Amino acid sequence: MDTPKAAPPALAATPGSVEQLITDEHFAIRAHLTDLRELATVFPELDQGAARGRAGAVLDFLNNELLPHAAAEEASIYPAIDRLVGAGATQTMTLDHRAIASIIAHLGVAANGDVEPGARFEAQRLLFVLEALLTTHLWKEDTAYVPLLARLDSHAYTALHAEVAGHTAHREHTH
Repeated sequence: MDTPKAAPPALAATPGSVEQLITDEHFAIRAHLTDLRELATVFPELDQGAARGRAGAVLDFLNNELLPHAAAEEASIYPAIDRLVGAGATQTMTLDHRAIASIIAHLGVAANGDVEPGARFEAQRLLFVLEALLTTHLWKEDTAYVPLLARLDSHAYTALHAEVAGHTAHREHTH
């Protein structure tokens, strides 16, 4: 059964294709979602230093890798899908990105500072919510949008490939 908790069955994507680039990037993001869940599970019991350190590492990934990934999707992939399916087809996904950014901002506040018990439980809640939202969001993209990209005409597909490869290469060189 295809569920949000698991990646969709592997696409029969050509190595290096747009579909494969996106699938690989989503696979890498899913590896970090395990970190979110693990941190959420133990966050209230961590000592102050460990709580700050682990939350800082998660926030670094979210702010410096995940949010730029979302911005790149909105700049390249979503317009391509909208041209195929119809204007506004990806609006709900863009709204997901806004919700994700808002949760990340709230997490940054809840997970920093003195990390009092109430803030720790709020940070824990936000980590669980974020993990669930990101898991579902990636599943929707991989299931509903990535397979559509093969329908692009060759010029649009080549242009999209250059954009996606450029974003992926930039992120690989920055960490």
